Order: sequence, then structure tokens, then C-alpha cells
Amino acid sequence: MSKGGISCVKYVLLIGMLAGAALFHVWQKVEMARVVGGISTAETQIAELDRARAQLLAAIVVRKNSGFVEKVAFGQLGMVYPSQTINGMNNGALAHWEGD
Repeated sequence: MSKGGISCVKYVLLIGMLAGAALFHVWQKVEMARVVGGISTAETQIAELDRARAQLLAAIVVRKNSGFVEKVAFGQLGMVYPSQTINGMNNGALAHWEGD
């Protein structure tokens, strides 16, 4: 009977090990799915950030344009071209606020 008891313990251990291996396999699959989902989300965010970066770089180029700067200076800030010259030369100011 002791021989049968030992083999029964062996079977219980074997079944426990198989169940543990199956659970570990399922856990690995779930983790891989989670990681793949995270990578997919990160790639989507990267694409969105690349588009936003391109828009920001385009906005910088527009705002560095001298025509845009002049439009803001004259239209929004109220600056004017200098009208006074000294000895036929500009006094060094390119533009100033009216009244200065």
C-alpha cells in the first residue's frame, strides 16, 4: 500500500506541475498581449506627437517670416517706420512706436 501511496503523491505532484506550467503559459500570453497593446499605444502617441511637432515647426517658420513680423509690429503693436533722419541717414531705429 505504501508503494501505491507514493505513486499517488507522484501523480498529484505531476498534475500540480502541469497545472502550474499551464497557468504560467497563460500568464505569459496575457503579459505579451499587454505589452503589445502598450507598444501599439506608444506608436500611436508617437505619430500624434510627430504631427504636432510638424505643425509647431511650421508655425515657427511662419512667425520668423519678416512679413509676419512686420504685420504684427505695425498692426498689433502700433509701430511705425522712422520718419526722422540725421544728415540724410536713419538714426538707427528701424521702427518705433508712434510718439517715440
